[in-house]
Amino acid sequence: MKPSELARAQGAHLFFTWSAQHSVVPLTIDQARGARFRTVEHGWLWDLESQVYNVNVGHAHPHVQERMIEQIRSQATAAPNAVLPIRVELAAALHRVTGLEKAFLATGGSEAVENAIKIARLVTGRSKIVTRRNSYHGATLAVLGIAGDARKQPFVADLAPAYHIEDPYPCAEATASSPSLWVRNLEALLQREDPRSVAAILLEGFTGTNGMQHPPRDFWPRVRQLCDQHGILLIDDEVFSGFGRTGRWFAREHWGARADMMVLGKGLSSGYAPLSAVMVSSAIAAHFDDHKLWCGLTQYAHPVSCAAAAAVIEVMERELLVENADRIGAGLHERLQALARKPAVHGAIRDVRGLGLMRAVEFDRPVAPLHAILLQRGAYLPFRDNIAFLCPPLCLTGAEMHTVADLIEDGVRAFLR
Repeated sequence: MKPSELARAQGAHLFFTWSAQHSVVPLTIDQARGARFRTVEHGWLWDLESQVYNVNVGHAHPHVQERMIEQIRSQATAAPNAVLPIRVELAAALHRVTGLEKAFLATGGSEAVENAIKIARLVTGRSKIVTRRNSYHGATLAVLGIAGDARKQPFVADLAPAYHIEDPYPCAEATASSPSLWVRNLEALLQREDPRSVAAILLEGFTGTNGMQHPPRDFWPRVRQLCDQHGILLIDDEVFSGFGRTGRWFAREHWGARADMMVLGKGLSSGYAPLSAVMVSSAIAAHFDDHKLWCGLTQYAHPVSCAAAAAVIEVMERELLVENADRIGAGLHERLQALARKPAVHGAIRDVRGLGLMRAVEFDRPVAPLHAILLQRGAYLPFRDNIAFLCPPLCLTGAEMHTVADLIEDGVRAFLR
């Protein structure tokens, strides 16, 4: 079957996501390894999106594949509360790398965020969830409702009220006499809404496709202080930024703030199988020793997904992928900054920002044409409006990073010509 016929056959009975179906330009992927994938239409492409910002350890890693196959052969599926060695192993690994006590395992980030909200409300007896205005926490109705992302707009008339921290970007740092604007906006919100009604403050460890804005340095520490002061739970959403993406295991570590709960996904299983998690502190875990946990799902802690995640953690530790993301990301940032200073760019690049291998380049114009140029030259570049994102797998080597940077530089020159 030709690629065009295959795309039509798939589209006839399977939706493409986030799209008007007749506008989709599909890619037919037939192979992938390391930091690249191959399409029938364009050949090998550098995967600067890590598929859906999730293939952190790289494509076709043999250790992850082998552990999944081994699990399929020994115990492919099991009821949610069945005791399995792989569940014991993954739970212990998650406790070790997060420092939190207990995990609730789900199948996707949106589902994990919903369960985190349920847990926060069950523990505190409160209802309000505070998020940043420029936040995205998932695609289900409940999660769209609490976040600020524009993808909620078709449903906004039917959603419950949201409570947003106004977070203009860029934001000036705190001074000796005044906190940053983000902090002042949060303090005003809590005063207006009554902090005794707030169950949790939910923040992305580092914001993803809503712009990768760097928070002011006083923001995370002050959020922690306010949560402690008012009995509010701090939920760290690391679905996008976790598992080494920013050059730390979890992005929140850049600001040294403690979380009561964490939401994990994407890089947790590196995209090899559906899996997400809610991690909770020992105090929250103890609450459910005697109180019913009103959370559950059919595919809870799926054995094959657990095997994928356990293998991913092993690979990240053995191959030092967190450290690699920090080092290679710094080199990529230098190349992008150097590109922005070149006379041929003429100020078209407004900003280069990010952490580790989670980078954004903001232009003074829409970047869809740059995406098309790079697609023809060997790289898949994700984008949104004026912002291009560079989030390759964390296995990217120094030589590969410079190859990618050269491609981007040539593509930008053609884009601005």
